[in-house]
Amino acid sequence: MKKILLLLLSFISTTLLAQIKQDTVKVKKDSVQIKQDTVKLKQFVFEDEKNAKNRKKNKKEIEKDTTLSYAAEYKRDVVKFQSGIRGGLSFGSFNLKDVANVVRVTSSGLPQTPFIKDNFLNNTQAVMGYLGGVFVRITRGSFYLQPEVIYAKKGGKFDILQSDGKLFKRVNASYTTVDIPLTLGIRFRQGRVFAGPLMSFPLNFNKELEETLQIYTANDFKKELFTKPAFGINAGIGFEFKHIFIEGRYEQGLSNAVDYELGPSSNPSRFQMLPSLFQITLGLIR
Repeated sequence: MKKILLLLLSFISTTLLAQIKQDTVKVKKDSVQIKQDTVKLKQFVFEDEKNAKNRKKNKKEIEKDTTLSYAAEYKRDVVKFQSGIRGGLSFGSFNLKDVANVVRVTSSGLPQTPFIKDNFLNNTQAVMGYLGGVFVRITRGSFYLQPEVIYAKKGGKFDILQSDGKLFKRVNASYTTVDIPLTLGIRFRQGRVFAGPLMSFPLNFNKELEETLQIYTANDFKKELFTKPAFGINAGIGFEFKHIFIEGRYEQGLSNAVDYELGPSSNPSRFQMLPSLFQITLGLIR
């Protein structure tokens, strides 16, 4: 009987130990599974945070670049009016149509005796001038239209050679004008580019240019000032910092600012002069 009891107790203890081992293995497996689930959860949270950062970055880039579609921005925005002033320096030269055999005349318009004939030639040396004026800017989206009224002094040089090839005179010429540029521009962040036509009304010549022309004509060429505008084009680039801007602009004449007949009426020579200049200006806009 004792043997039977001992055998029964041994069987029960063996069965219990085996069950405990199985439960321990299951607990270990469950712990490993929990650790794996924790790692996967952390990885999912990290990827979600990374995606959220990328979404914010892309959103900021889209918000920052407001000129991706000029047409869309033009339709979206309302018309905005601004006004301002600008002024600065210019560096110019004259494109002079070479004129040969221009006869010097007396105060009565008759040829000097003996006949003296001169040749007019280009000189590409730049002459400094100045400018200042006001403008109005009409903006919609990335586009703007800007009419201006500018008072300017423009300069250049040309040479006069005698018939024997010797230099008779190097003329440092300049004249003042009232210019009316009309520019169409495109803005991009703090910068802008623009171009447009220009109408220029000559006001006055400097003394050196007047005295030089009077050697070759007895006509009162001053009476034609401010009656016949000259036309040109201008283009440039500017950068704005709140209400202050800096601008570089190139201007090229298309019609002659000076266009006179020199010499005696029996043998006239056409004297024509086109200006070209580079401007650098500072301005305020509000």
